Amino acid sequence: MNAIQQHMLDLHRAARHHEPAPPAPGTGEAQAVREFLTWRRFRAVVDERTAARRARWSALLGLLRPGRRAAAAVVHRPSAAQPVRPLQHGADRVPDVCGRPVQR
Repeated sequence: MNAIQQHMLDLHRAARHHEPAPPAPGTGEAQAVREFLTWRRFRAVVDERTAARRARWSALLGLLRPGRRAAAAVVHRPSAAQPVRPLQHGADRVPDVCGRPVQR
């Protein structure tokens, strides 16, 4: 028996006993998820071990990917003292920061 069939049986039973109808299946799922996430955030604040474990994981992942943060921080900008690079692949194309030709 699936959830819809069980709900129809509960509706029939409630109607025969003159009771209020039960809520449809899946009605309170979003509220239950919100309450669960709120509870997990509360536990993370109360439980210092959780915060320490997250900090250790963050530090470990930072060590495993050191080039990713360094590459994001480095931005190549030509200064005024550097000469402008010549055009590539024709007069209407110039290289972008990564060296790929770009349409103007």
